[in-house]
Amino acid sequence: MSKVHAEACPSEQNAGPMRHLSPPARDWLTEFSRNAENEQMLDAMVTRVDDAIVAAIPTMDEPLLRGELDASTRAHWRGVLSSITRSSPTASPGEETHDLARTMARRGFEIQVLLGVYRFGQNAAWEVFTETTAAEIGDVQVRSEVLLYFWPRTTDWLDNAIEEMIGTFTAEREQWQRGALARQSAAVEAVLSGHEVDADEVSAALGYPVQAVHTAYTLWVDEAVADADVQRLLERAAGAVHREVRGEHRLAQRIGARSLRCWSAGSGAPEGRDLPPTVRCALGTAHPGLDGFRRSHEESAAALVVARRTSRLFVAYRDVELACLAHGIAGPDGPSTLVERELGALADDTAAAARLRDTALAYLGAGCDARAAGAALMLHPNTVRYRIRQVEQLLGHPIGERRVYVELALHSVRAFGVNPVARP
Repeated sequence: MSKVHAEACPSEQNAGPMRHLSPPARDWLTEFSRNAENEQMLDAMVTRVDDAIVAAIPTMDEPLLRGELDASTRAHWRGVLSSITRSSPTASPGEETHDLARTMARRGFEIQVLLGVYRFGQNAAWEVFTETTAAEIGDVQVRSEVLLYFWPRTTDWLDNAIEEMIGTFTAEREQWQRGALARQSAAVEAVLSGHEVDADEVSAALGYPVQAVHTAYTLWVDEAVADADVQRLLERAAGAVHREVRGEHRLAQRIGARSLRCWSAGSGAPEGRDLPPTVRCALGTAHPGLDGFRRSHEESAAALVVARRTSRLFVAYRDVELACLAHGIAGPDGPSTLVERELGALADDTAAAARLRDTALAYLGAGCDARAAGAALMLHPNTVRYRIRQVEQLLGHPIGERRVYVELALHSVRAFGVNPVARP
């Protein structure tokens, strides 16, 4: 036996499933598996794969759902990496992967969407891997050896995972469809979708008065918190916000493994002071009736986007409304809510109201100078001042008191008319 072969034997004996690979291929795969566990590299991989999934299935981009997708992809990739050096590639995926399947079932996704997540995710992961091998392995034969080894093990892993996820998804869907939660969820979705519903029937289905004034809020627990503590912390946080809202009734829905959306029949303005430090909150503002149930939820959803992008513990829509409108995430009712609240009767579809709006915009644009505004409108400065007094009577406060909000509302009406956005 040659010296080279004699030295290679111990290494091959310890190489497990890679013992039939050439030393360069085996060394590269071992190093790749080790390096890919680096958190920075793992984050980049998960982002690349999940961005591809979201591009193909845009509904997966909702912030809390995206969070569970990220956790699932991370767990799968770690499983694939460990299968490189393990004799059997058929170990079970992590619980995070089951959480995503259950959440998708509870949210009413079809099973084809779940399968699409895996199909698009597998394609993106394989693309990343082939790009990495092309960049790092100069020897074509070694590269081919690595790819031929990696592909079937990845496929075996995902085939096993998909079987498990189908089982989890189907069991959760059957339970969900049988229970009262399904009826409650259907009633909520009907209201949020803007469908015509009977308020009394919806209130009975939900056990919650939809004719009330509502404040909506979304709660979610940090990933570092143990699963056993999630439900307790969500309930504690929901109770804290409900008290600050001064709510009489509360409706709560689980929308993920670690998240809850709620409505409280109350109009207080919470500050999030009593939230557990590991629970985050995105808060809407108070609105009345069925329309208000939907509007407050849309505001909570917009605040949620801000919270997820900034990692803030507590985000109230009232504090980020202008930014949400500017970024187009305020929801379909955001602009009309602003116009109705800020302008009131000044947004009426009459010639008199239109004249007052034009005068107000010219006055604000001229730095609140009646002479400059009069020159622009070809009016006497006293006429401008008179109209501004009329504007302030309709607003209920000096025109400069909420200037940014008022001016944005005026521009919205000028651009889109008195109904800024028609719901689809």
